[in-house]
Amino acid sequence: MLKKLLKYEFYATGRYLLPLLAVLIVASAAAGLSIRVLGTPDAGRAASVFAAIFVVLFFLSVMALAAVTVVVIVYRFYKNLLGSEGYLMHTLPVTVHQLIWSKLIAAVVWMAVTSVCIYGCLFGVAFRAQVWAQVLSELGALFERLARAYGIGAFELISVVVELCVLLLLGSVSSCLLFYASLAIGHSLPQNKLLASLGVFIGLGLLSQVFTMLLAVITGHSLRGFVTVLNLRALVQLGHTLLIGGIALNAAYCVALYLVTAHMLGKRLNLE
Repeated sequence: MLKKLLKYEFYATGRYLLPLLAVLIVASAAAGLSIRVLGTPDAGRAASVFAAIFVVLFFLSVMALAAVTVVVIVYRFYKNLLGSEGYLMHTLPVTVHQLIWSKLIAAVVWMAVTSVCIYGCLFGVAFRAQVWAQVLSELGALFERLARAYGIGAFELISVVVELCVLLLLGSVSSCLLFYASLAIGHSLPQNKLLASLGVFIGLGLLSQVFTMLLAVITGHSLRGFVTVLNLRALVQLGHTLLIGGIALNAAYCVALYLVTAHMLGKRLNLE
């Protein structure tokens, strides 16, 4: 049943996001071509104005896609589980966990897709293909020098990249679950549900920030070591420690927010 829920969720969200992704790709291509063709000194003032317009339209499409992605993720959870469609969804032969996972998986996938498209288009507009080839060549030479001078091989570098990707993934999951938990708690109240959800969202966000700052203070010796240590291999090892700590912290946030969301939807549901 989870597959059917996911299929429906991707269809419901894709009809909003896919057109915007297409607009972003077209706008990035237009902006890139305009910069390379119309943005040269010999192109004239009118051509430069057109190039500037295309670049502005591209950045507007970037902001629109980023904003709409967040809005669609939040709105789908609200409407489908807590709003007008909530009665139907909660009578289906599915568990609360399947409902949450269908929303969460679709949300994280769309966040990843839009992020990759946005950053890919930004780099594509900003740099030419020759620049990318030169960057890749310089990176290869840098890795070779690190391996010779400090014994830092491909395994360490790949480990850092994998840990960073896991941290970003868990950060996306925790962000979605923060929205979900806030809406679920706010809609357990008899009235002013959206206002209560906003208050819960702000409160949970502040609480997580305070907790993170306290952990940073407690582990301050590690941060001081990051600044003072001179050995590059030691810096890499400390980077591993910081990334793993961030992964553990975000994983704890995800578990806590997920349990709160599941409990509120399963035990304290108060549909409009």
